[in-house]
Amino acid sequence: MKELVSTIKNKQRTTARTFHVLALLGVIMVIVPNVKGHTLSGAWALAFLAAFVTITSFVVGLIFSRRAKKMDSLQSGEKLLVHLEMTGEMKKQYATALRDESRAKNKAVMWVVGVLFVVITIPFLFFLEKDEIVGFVFIMAAIFFVVFVASKFFPVYYYRKNLKGDNQILIGEKYAYFNGYFHNWDYPLSGFSKVKAIKEPFHGIYLAYYYTDLTWRHTHEIKFPLPENFDPKPIVERLRSSNKK
Repeated sequence: MKELVSTIKNKQRTTARTFHVLALLGVIMVIVPNVKGHTLSGAWALAFLAAFVTITSFVVGLIFSRRAKKMDSLQSGEKLLVHLEMTGEMKKQYATALRDESRAKNKAVMWVVGVLFVVITIPFLFFLEKDEIVGFVFIMAAIFFVVFVASKFFPVYYYRKNLKGDNQILIGEKYAYFNGYFHNWDYPLSGFSKVKAIKEPFHGIYLAYYYTDLTWRHTHEIKFPLPENFDPKPIVERLRSSNKK
């Protein structure tokens, strides 16, 4: 599996190095206000901000360094269950399925936003002065328009972005790399949710994992397209057994 090291760039390590550099710059900016004889001497607000940047960058850099090591274990074959490369047709099926799902979700969101627009706007019109009504309606309509444009733009944007991916599928027991993105469910407040073989919208594997952030718990779903002659059952069983609690 050594050939994978040269064909797939470990973006996790690049990100880690970027934040390590930011942390180093933050340390320098913490020291600078303490040195007399220049314009930034005594700039304690700058030192406080720099200290925050240093701590944040160090923590994020540490996280991505660990992710980089996990990506290395996939590329070396140490933690790898399967490595596949998508054909043009497989990638198109995947990108199209994601675009259609996104459009369906956004359509539902637009209905909700439209109802809220009517429910919120109309009652407020009775409490506003005549010269305030036009401005209020304009603001609400502008918000609705921005949401509408975003609902149309992002499915197309991600469709094109997915088509530009590197086609690589690397699935491990605790993490995976798919078309340019690294997925990891082996860290605190995260875990494995579900895996199964699928036939719709294409032949492949469905995998879901969860993670927790400041906005609470979220589930991330991945659908890996597979060649028609590839049997996903052994991989599915291996993932299930490896992620049992």
